[in-house]
Amino acid sequence: MFSNVFGSPTPANLADIFIEANTKLDAIDFGKCGEALKFIMEPNPEEEYAEFFDVSRMVYSIVSHIIDLNWIWLPARPRWSYLEDDRILLIEMRSRMHEAPIQHFESIFGHFLGGFVRRPVLITTTMNSRLTSTDTVPDIAMQIAIKNTRHWIRKPLVIVECAFAQDTDSVLRKIKHEIAGQPEVLMVILVVIDEHQPYRSPERMSEAWQMLSQETSCRSDSLFASLEGDASRSYNHRVVIAGHTWCHLSSVRFHVWVRGNEPINIDDDDELHACGTLLPNRDMDAVDTMIENGMVMMRDSIAIVCQEAALGSDVTTIQDTVVAFSPDWDGLLMQLNFGVAEIAYDRYHSWYNSSP
Repeated sequence: MFSNVFGSPTPANLADIFIEANTKLDAIDFGKCGEALKFIMEPNPEEEYAEFFDVSRMVYSIVSHIIDLNWIWLPARPRWSYLEDDRILLIEMRSRMHEAPIQHFESIFGHFLGGFVRRPVLITTTMNSRLTSTDTVPDIAMQIAIKNTRHWIRKPLVIVECAFAQDTDSVLRKIKHEIAGQPEVLMVILVVIDEHQPYRSPERMSEAWQMLSQETSCRSDSLFASLEGDASRSYNHRVVIAGHTWCHLSSVRFHVWVRGNEPINIDDDDELHACGTLLPNRDMDAVDTMIENGMVMMRDSIAIVCQEAALGSDVTTIQDTVVAFSPDWDGLLMQLNFGVAEIAYDRYHSWYNSSP
């Protein structure tokens, strides 16, 4: 188990892990498995995600199996996706920064669908779980399912992804695989949260190092926050303590794509794509309009599925449902500000406990 493995994975202790997982050692690329397991077992606050290239399906399957077996022992909760055509294993670490926009949209869409979808139609929400049709793990995916006389009819509605301190190309590549696995999906939303600069831990002999690393114990989150000066505290979305920037958001951007007659193509910048910013300046009108268009498509698609499954039943109630997208962007900004404080403390905590 991971709990019994100390230090970086080596061929010897990787072999023990593989034996516990009932795997065949002679078929494993120890190097690639070791890199992936090291990233998961030894979280680095300077790396929110990692891509591993030229990874075979066998290596992906064994890494997945080991993670599943040792889930309760993991020091962090990763999301891992396998892009088979590209032979890429993508591992993303969860954080409050990811959760804030995801929970915001889950609440909005859940409330919207719950307002008119009735049994026997099921609303399924997948959060941080693998899509059945792919080896990718979206932040959130929603679909409806209804059973006709013979089988279940499923309709993917929306996929939402959030990228924090992550290369945008990697998450776009992931979204393409998700769309390929669910080409009928009606809307895709991408939230991109960027920092002013990539995070780096305090350097040796810096003000933060001299002040904090010499303390006899790690501070609690409240004691850590108490060190923040009034001048720094007056700025939202930034935490500066002991002269070190622990987290500082620079922008929050949104991209929304809706489906036309063909599957969504995120490479097309046309009338089916809208973008906007929530931070530093709010410009969300186009995003609001596009999401509302996507919700109308969700409503109409559900009506069609219900009619098909129930052999021409009356779906007037569904079709007459008024669609109004009413986001609480101020509330989301508050959640993101709270996320900044949590990320800052997590980084301090990790750095203090790993400092020599």
